[in-house]
Formats: sequence, C-alpha cells, structure tokens
Amino acid sequence: MLFEFMDFGDFAGWYAELGKLKIFWAKPVKSISLLSEEKKIIGVRWIIRGKIRDAVLFSEMRGINLEDYRGSTKILIVPETSPVDLSLVDARSVLYFWDVNSRILEPNEDVEIKAYSEWGEGEMEKFKGIHKLSWGFFVQPRQQDHLILLAFLESSPVGMAYLNVNNFNIDCGIHVMRPYWRRRIGTALLAEILRLAKSMGAHRISVVRVFRSVKGTAGDMRAVEFYRANNPCVKMSVYRIKS
Repeated sequence: MLFEFMDFGDFAGWYAELGKLKIFWAKPVKSISLLSEEKKIIGVRWIIRGKIRDAVLFSEMRGINLEDYRGSTKILIVPETSPVDLSLVDARSVLYFWDVNSRILEPNEDVEIKAYSEWGEGEMEKFKGIHKLSWGFFVQPRQQDHLILLAFLESSPVGMAYLNVNNFNIDCGIHVMRPYWRRRIGTALLAEILRLAKSMGAHRISVVRVFRSVKGTAGDMRAVEFYRANNPCVKMSVYRIKS
C-alpha cells in the first residue's frame, strides 16, 4: 500500500473521507480500487460537478508508463525526502501523520481548549474571525463530521482546528491568529487533538497542507515548519503530474 501502516481497506476509508475536502488530490469518491498491489497503484473515480473523473494514485514514477493512464489525473505520493522534478508537476501538498502517542513540543500551558460537537451563530463568528486572521479566508465546518477545538488565551479565542471524527484528519489544518503566532498555541491544539483521538480509539491522526504554489509560499513554509517541529512519524509529499 501507499502507507505501510494502512491496508487497502483502511486507506480507502480514510481517503474517501478526505475527499470531502475537495482538494486537488482528494475529491468526493465514487469508487476506489487497487490496480496493482506490487506497484502500489490505486485507481479512483471522483465525482466533480456531477461528472465522473478518473484519477490514479501511485508511489513512484519509475517503471510506470504514464500513457497507460492517459485521461486520468495522475497523483504521486512519496516520502517528503524523495527528489521530484517540480517542472513535471502543477500542484503540490504535504501530508503528515502522528501516532496518538507521539512526543511533540511542549504546549503553552496557559491555553484553554474547548471542544464543540455542535455550534451556533455565535461560535461560527469566532471560527470565521480566527480563519480570516490566520490564512485569510473561511472554510465552514461540517456538523456531521467535525469536532471543533477552540483555543483561548486570557478568555479570548485565538486558535482552532477541525478534527474529522471519521478519519481523524485535521481538516483544513491548525490555525492561530497572526498576533499570537510562535506562542505554542498551535502545539496546544495538536496535543489536545492527539489526546481526544486516542480517547476515541484512533491509532493516528493526519493533516494535509495544500501549497498555494508549486514552490510553496511563505505561508506554506511556516505551516510546514510548525508541523515538522512537532515530529510527525510519517512525512509525505503529494504532487499532481502535468497532463
């Protein structure tokens, strides 16, 4: 499989849930199949604007004839340290996993974190404010999928994360308002996510960061530095190969 710690069934369930994010390498799934166990190639049928689109996920380009998958979106998922010619790709992402028992940085002990399985307009306004002062726009949480973790410092909401309770991905990542960066607030959120995920029976959590450009913006690099500093046990890069 693409990840040694997942069998195909586990991967299919995790990936189908990830598809709700509608990112370049994971979209709503119609079907998913293992095309080659030996070469670790997975075929996916996405639903995009009511139409079916084919995609193929693979873990290396060596020995792969891309012409065999003409008409399909080709997604390469490799360890972060693997060299990839960026001139061959038109979209890029990172994917990190933590074991729920992972050792991370020391969190800010002054941060209070509250978890919300339900929320109203008042909470939604807080969510919007944090997102907009973190990455500039707002992604609405999904009531049936997300546990919202809100970080407070001196009674003010300053950071947040959406934990997907179906696949234990941190959907949309960890966000802290700019004036509060580098104060271990994001680490406090990550620590609580690990604790909650473990209490719900998860073995690991994940997070995805989709780069705004292939080379990565300053914001992309800040996010990557934060996640790497907290010692993920698996670090992957994801690329879309140009057609």
